[in-house]
This record gives sequence, C-alpha cells and structure tokens, in this order.
Amino acid sequence: MTKIALTAAAILVATGTAFAGSDNYGSANANQPAVTVDHSVTASTSKSTQTVQA
Repeated sequence: MTKIALTAAAILVATGTAFAGSDNYGSANANQPAVTVDHSVTASTSKSTQTVQA
C-alpha cells in the first residue's frame, strides 16, 4: 500500500512539473509578444535595377 501511495505521489509531482514548465499549457496565451513581419529584402531575391545594354 505504501509503494502505491509513493508511486502515485511521484507521478503527480512529475506531471505537475511537466505542465508548469510548458509554454503551451494554461494562461490562454496571455502576454504573448505581438507578431511582426519581416519585410527586409535579401541579396538573393532582390530585383535588379540595372539597365541592360545591348
């Protein structure tokens, strides 16, 4: 009986700490940072502004 009680207590402690450390559990996503969009252009995708001479 004592082993069962200790095992149950250990499982409760383990699951409690797992939920406490999770960023996806509880608080209904309170204090989340605002979403920002990166509009910067990288060198590999920018359009060339040079004129082509023939």
